[in-house]
Amino acid sequence: DARAMLAQVDIADTAMAAAADMFELGVKVQVVKRGTMFAGRANQLYALYTQYESLDAIPLEKRAQIEKSIFRASLDEIWDETCAFFEARDPHEIAKAKADPKHKMALVFRWYLGKSVHWAIHGDADRKADYQIWCGPAQGSFNAWTQGTFLERPENRTVAQVGFNILRGAAIGLRAQALRMLGVDLPAAAFDQRPRPIA
Repeated sequence: DARAMLAQVDIADTAMAAAADMFELGVKVQVVKRGTMFAGRANQLYALYTQYESLDAIPLEKRAQIEKSIFRASLDEIWDETCAFFEARDPHEIAKAKADPKHKMALVFRWYLGKSVHWAIHGDADRKADYQIWCGPAQGSFNAWTQGTFLERPENRTVAQVGFNILRGAAIGLRAQALRMLGVDLPAAAFDQRPRPIA
């Protein structure tokens, strides 16, 4: 699903969303916007994080809304799952969260940000609206370049095929530019190198 979504991205189909690893600092990451609600939901969680000092301070109506639409579980259940995760990896985080309600809220919100990557990688169709797929506008340019060619289909986008076509296009473009600098009159088509399969 994620590969198919990437193949449909246009230049304007990306957004900035809160990053899981530096959530508390407000760092953002570029993600696919088209076909997913992740960016809006991640930014909603960050807005709640900056507005309130703890999970308990969030108004019940807002809390119920994010439990239903974002987490699909109670925040208490998410906290239990978060504790189980950190008990195996870094128990210090649990102690810190018990002493600091704001940190606890960050860990609970980061649960969603971390899970959304795994849902995309594993193709969890039930959570497709929450896929976090890192991507910038260059993907849209690549998709425009491959449109109407064999690379338009995601299953043909192997490392070898994509790498070959990028290098081939760069080599032909540089050669054409060198000839133009030497005074050779070249048509614009000499610079338009469409992808083709490796022979």
